[in-house]
Amino acid sequence: PDSSTAWNLCLQLKENGLLAKPTHGNIIRLAPPLVITEEQLLDCVKIIEKTILEYKA
Repeated sequence: PDSSTAWNLCLQLKENGLLAKPTHGNIIRLAPPLVITEEQLLDCVKIIEKTILEYKA
């Protein structure tokens, strides 16, 4: 994928409630807090999954 794909996915992640940053072109960087609950982590995974499925559609 090209860098515009990473950028567009990051914009959609933001719309879905998760901040991420495209780096080095086609790489997406996540920066979770140092302390995170299992529930919060699972919420993040759900947002990522939802975003990827929306993007593929």
